[in-house]
Amino acid sequence: KRVLLNTGGVKSWSVVHALMEVGIEIVGTSVKKSTPEDKERIKQLLKDEKHLFESMAPRELYNMLADGKADIMLSGGRTQFIALKAKTPWLDINQERHHPYAGYDGMVELVRQIDLAIHNPIWMEVREPAPWECQHAVEEELTNTKSENETGYVLQNFVGAVAGSFGKR
Repeated sequence: KRVLLNTGGVKSWSVVHALMEVGIEIVGTSVKKSTPEDKERIKQLLKDEKHLFESMAPRELYNMLADGKADIMLSGGRTQFIALKAKTPWLDINQERHHPYAGYDGMVELVRQIDLAIHNPIWMEVREPAPWECQHAVEEELTNTKSENETGYVLQNFVGAVAGSFGKR
């Protein structure tokens, strides 16, 4: 799996290291509040500076997620809505979180939470077109495959009311 980290400080390198230990690819990490030593550690871990972001605008975060460059974003609560708008799983890894991620048990819990977030069935639903975006195609398909009476019945009961049915019970 591919992760985009939007944290800072010591978390930027410690979480990178922990995730790489379990085989997760880091597509980018924020180094906004990181010390020069922290940044050097990340460079050594990732072996590529292009994955380090001093500052990433919300639009850039959104584009990266919407383009499918990451399977999940790990960040604090301020940027969760960017991930949700991009229809990408998000996991809170800042101090307000509900699970400890320190030590061996914490690492197991972090991987478990990432797995739960990525494989939550809601993501299949939100990525589907909205019903009103595909209603015309459904109506057209029904019209082509059913007789007129069958089509009218199906349209009234499953797609929505037709003009002639208003006022009837």
